[in-house]
Amino acid sequence: MEIIKDLDIEVFDGVYKPSDDTYLLLGMITLDGDESVLEIGSGTGIISIHCQIQGADTLSVDIDEKALDNTELNAENNNIHLSVKKSDLFSRITKDDWDVIIFNPPYLPEEKLTSKDRRWDGGKKGDEIIIDFLEKADGYLSEDGELYFCYSSLAPEDKIKDLVEQKYRVLEIQKRRFFYETLYGVKLIKYD
Repeated sequence: MEIIKDLDIEVFDGVYKPSDDTYLLLGMITLDGDESVLEIGSGTGIISIHCQIQGADTLSVDIDEKALDNTELNAENNNIHLSVKKSDLFSRITKDDWDVIIFNPPYLPEEKLTSKDRRWDGGKKGDEIIIDFLEKADGYLSEDGELYFCYSSLAPEDKIKDLVEQKYRVLEIQKRRFFYETLYGVKLIKYD
């Protein structure tokens, strides 16, 4: 078991361990305490737990059963009640007016991977899952809802930026530079 950012967070084998991208998003998310929050791709659940601690009503979803089990255990370990559900992006989401949607997607291109691992595999170019998410997410946000996601400079940015410009207004972008890539944390709202 590993203690992460004052939370008791266990990382199951095969579940994405909170890393720089996770902490980039965590640092951007501030809530009033009464929002409805949907986290796509919960992994260990650290972001959902962070939101729930701030008073949000949070639903944590992931495509991987092991990640959902990991999220549930970490919520329990931190005395947090958290709703979890298996879903491939929005495939099993019925509510369409979330105040906040958060996604820390797999964003690495296949050529950068040493093994086929869905924790990092963003598709052939690394942008496919993000594009799919951005194309659908505005249909699940409330009128003034906020959308948080991250991506890497290792994936082509042109389609991501074009889609953001078509559907959303950028509220904030944070960057973290590393010797091999730049990570971007993005906060958006949808156009009316």
